Amino acid sequence: MNLRALQCFVILAEELNFSRAAERLHIAQPALSQQIRSLEERLGATLIDRTRRPLILTEAGQYLCTEARQILGSLEQAALGATEIGMGKRGWLSIGFTRSAMYSILPPALKAFHAEYPQVELKLFEMLTEEQADALRDLRIHVGIGRQPLPIDGCTSRTLLRERLVAVLATDHPLAAKKTVRIAELADTPLILFPKHQNAQFKRSVQALYRDAGVAPFIAHEAYEIQTAIALVAAGLGVTYVGESVAKHGRADVVFRHLTGPGSSHWSTLASTFRTDDMSPHLRAFLRCLPPPLADSTSGTPGTPGTL
Repeated sequence: MNLRALQCFVILAEELNFSRAAERLHIAQPALSQQIRSLEERLGATLIDRTRRPLILTEAGQYLCTEARQILGSLEQAALGATEIGMGKRGWLSIGFTRSAMYSILPPALKAFHAEYPQVELKLFEMLTEEQADALRDLRIHVGIGRQPLPIDGCTSRTLLRERLVAVLATDHPLAAKKTVRIAELADTPLILFPKHQNAQFKRSVQALYRDAGVAPFIAHEAYEIQTAIALVAAGLGVTYVGESVAKHGRADVVFRHLTGPGSSHWSTLASTFRTDDMSPHLRAFLRCLPPPLADSTSGTPGTPGTL
C-alpha cells in the first residue's frame, strides 16, 4: 500500500464524488478510479459503495478512512518536524555556563533565542569554565559560556565580553568609603578566591593582580562559586574580585570598588566555545543571539589555535 493511494482514498471519502475528488487531486477521473480499485484489490475489501448516490463508504472504508487520516497526519507532522529541525526551529540545545555569565550576556541571548525558536528544548548546565572542555569533547553540551577558557583542540572560542575586575568589600571595611582602591591597600585583607579548581583561569587572574602590584596575598578561603565568595566577604572574612557586570547587580551587604594603581589594568573575559565542526542549525542560531565576537577570538583546529 502506497501513500498516494491513501491520499486519493481520503480525498474521495471527503468528497464522495469521483469528479470532485479527481479535480482536488489534479488527476483524471479514470486514474483516480484505478487507484481506488487497485487499493481495494490489495486489501481484499470493498471501500466504496458505488451503487449509491451520493457514494457512501462501506464499513471497511470507514475504518480505513479513520486510520489513513491518522497515518497521513503523522507523516505531515514528521515532514514538518524534519523541516523545522533542519532550519534549527526544533530540536534541543545544550548550554554549559559559568554563573557569572548570568549577570551579563546569557539572559538576553536566551530570551532572543527562545523568542525565535520556542520549540527548541534548552538544556542548561551550570558548570565551571574548566569543566566545559570535557563536556564539549563528550558531546554533553553544544556550547560553553565561560571565563577565559583555554584553547581546546577542534573547538572555536569567541570572546564576547571584556571587563575590568572590581574589588568586593564588606560594608564596614575601612576602605569601603573610598571610590577606588589600590591592591597594595588590600595587602592586609585576607583574600577569598573562586572557583575552587586547580586549573581555574579566573583565580589565576586575581592572583596576577597582586603579583603585578608587588603584593603577596594571604589566601584565607577558596569558594566553589561566586555567590559563596561574596557571602564570605559580607561576613567580614576578606576581599574577593568579580567582573564589572556582576557589580552592576549589586548587593546590600557588600560594596564594589574599582581598582587603581599597579595591577589595576587586568581584564576578565567571557567567551563562547563550541566544536568547530558542529554545524547544527540550532547552535548556529544561538551563536547569532550572542554579542558579536571581539577581536581576540580564536579557532582551534586539531592541535592549532588560530584567528577567526
